[in-house]
Amino acid sequence: MIKQCISIVLVSVLSLFSSSSMAHSGHEHDADVAIIKVSNAQVREFLPATTSSVGYLSIINHSDTVATLTKATIDGLGRVEIHEHSHVDGMMKMQKVESLTINAHQQIDFKPGGYHLMIFEPQEPLKVGQQRKLTLYFSDGNRVFTNAQVVSLASQAEQSQASKQHTHH
Repeated sequence: MIKQCISIVLVSVLSLFSSSSMAHSGHEHDADVAIIKVSNAQVREFLPATTSSVGYLSIINHSDTVATLTKATIDGLGRVEIHEHSHVDGMMKMQKVESLTINAHQQIDFKPGGYHLMIFEPQEPLKVGQQRKLTLYFSDGNRVFTNAQVVSLASQAEQSQASKQHTHH
């Protein structure tokens, strides 16, 4: 009886390792893969009678390789686009960005007046305090998963004001 149990455990462990190696066949892991960290991800709840909202986060590329962000998705939202604000002829302009290059050892902050995520088509209402899965897609095929906190407009305004008042000595 004990020998049968040990045999079953060994077969299970071996099948786990073989399926794991099969899942990784066809591509190699090497030092040229970007190491990306995402922090402070948040999306704002949809305001009444609006069809879009916004998301902010910070992306840090800790590797020696350039990373190119090509797409983002958030669970429960039909569409997420990467946008940027720019000044053109003295006017603030917002435009969709097809890809965003994050250089080696660079941090890009998605924040008001700069890069941000535009979110559309909620499949269900976003509620303050919820966590939604955010997936970032990169041109090399890698994906980064994190949770985005659903926040209110008031709390985003407070955070923005607090960061403007913070100075370094």
